[in-house]
Formats: sequence, structure tokens, C-alpha cells
Amino acid sequence: MKAIFAALAACFVSSAALAEDFPSRQVTIVVPYSAGGVTDTYVRKLQPELQKRWGQTIIVENKPGSGSLLGAMDVASADPDGYTILVTAYGVISNEVLMPEAPFELSDLSPVYMLGRGSNMLIMRPDYPMDGIEEITAWAKEHPGELKLASSGVGASPHIAAELWASKVGVDYLHIPYQGSAPSRLDVMAGRVDGMMDGVSSVSYVRSGDIKAIAIAAEERHPSLPDVPTFREAGIDFVFGTIFGVYVAKDTPQAVQDEIYAAFDEAANVPEVHEMFVTQGLDATHRTQAEFKEIVAQELVQLEGLVEEGRLTPQ
Repeated sequence: MKAIFAALAACFVSSAALAEDFPSRQVTIVVPYSAGGVTDTYVRKLQPELQKRWGQTIIVENKPGSGSLLGAMDVASADPDGYTILVTAYGVISNEVLMPEAPFELSDLSPVYMLGRGSNMLIMRPDYPMDGIEEITAWAKEHPGELKLASSGVGASPHIAAELWASKVGVDYLHIPYQGSAPSRLDVMAGRVDGMMDGVSSVSYVRSGDIKAIAIAAEERHPSLPDVPTFREAGIDFVFGTIFGVYVAKDTPQAVQDEIYAAFDEAANVPEVHEMFVTQGLDATHRTQAEFKEIVAQELVQLEGLVEEGRLTPQ
């Protein structure tokens, strides 16, 4: 019995010492998307603030592939010491439902800090003949499968947003997945597809006239796009957006997770950083780690509902 207590005490001391010294060397942040994307932009804005707090070099490593699966696996299999951190968007959640046979489970990671939630909005090619969501919905109902909506990939938030909208209004559309938001948005602008559910970060393209913004899936209109109505204004109860969050390997000591939470919270609330997040359309409401975990659990339930409807097919 004394040996057991001694072993437990040793583990506690070891974890406490690790947390007290963290970080004592370089930290790597894995972004499971290409450089220049929204998630990558957020991380690189946070990077210098994290370096100030920790006094250590922060390396940002882009590891795109398999809808964020490769980057997530890389962090999940890393030593659970907090020195390899994942910052990702919606794909890490949807992959749990869409890729049940993948050599990775969401439970292999611990959600630590929620940077915020972006609102998706329906954007259409500049020459699309309809301007209102009611008219587009009516046309889509009369022409099932003919509305061509792109996405940044199967299971990414633009894809899930489109499926949720289609489910709520009872339409079928043609989903055209791309490898990332940039190429899908480019094809919307070029008229090769009709539209897509994109983030508010595409506001500059709306202002330039390269795309048309139809409706936003938010509680209220966004200040950067005051003329774009919400779906609810059209009688469609649809609020949705991608979740940007920080994760670590599941067995990372809680004390280390607490320090990572505190560091990201401090960095995200630097006025210049916070202003950028809000301008990009991010709801950066402060949430605890427990609240973040609950939000992830709720999203999984919603995704399972789409699978049951037959709108999402696990691979």
C-alpha cells in the first residue's frame, strides 16, 4: 500500500513540476490546413503574443490533408506534455462522425481553449440571377439537385452549414468539395459553381463585387455587412458557424492544459488581436474549458442527426 501511495505521489510531483516549468523549450503549433487560410491567419496573429508570455520560440507547422485528420493525428500521437498543440477548425469534430474507421478518435485529444465561432453565410457567384434567400430556396425546391454549392472539403464547416440549411428548408443540392476555402471561393467568383457557405472573412470579396452575400447564419446581422440579412429574418431558424479551438494530446497534465488555456486567453484578448478576430467575423465570447468541451459534444449530436437523415455519409 505504501508503495502505491509513493508511486501516486511521485506522479503528482512529476506533473506539478512539468507544469511549473512549462514551457522550458520550443513549442510547436500544428495547423492542419495550408498556410494563408483563416485558421493559419489566426494562429500567426497569436504567435508573437504567446512568445512574449512564454519566452520561448513558437513554431507554426502547417500540415494539411484528409480534412485536418493528418494534423490532428500528429498532435494526438505526440508526447502528452503540451509542447505540440493543435489549433484547428470544424473538421476535427466532423471527422469523428464522417470517418469512423480512421486511426484517430476525437477522444485522443483534449479540447483546451475555444478561440471563437465564425458565422457562415451563403455567398453566390456575382452574376447569379437571384438575390434573396427565399427566392433561392424556392428555386432549389423546384429544381432538386441543380443548385451547385462548393465547400472547402467534405465535413468542413461550409459543407455542414449547407447540409443543415438544406435539411431545415427541405431541399437537395449538388455538393462540390474542394481542397480548401480559397479554391472553392475562386470558383464561385469565376461562376463555375453557384455558391457556397463561406465565413464572414470573405467580406472584402463582397465589397468588391466579386461575390454576392445572400444571408448570414448568425443571431444578428454582422456590423461589417449590415445589408446582409440573417436566415432568421427570412423565417429560417438557422444559426451555424465553424469552431476554432486549441487541443492537446488527451493525457497532457491538467496543470499544463491550464497554462495553455491562460496563455491563449491572454493572447486572444490583446486589443489588436481581439479586434482582428471580431473584424473577421469571429464570435470571441469568453468560454471556459468545460464549456468548450460541452460545445464539441453538442456538435457531435447535431452531426449524428445529419447522418440519420442520410445527408451525411460516413466513409
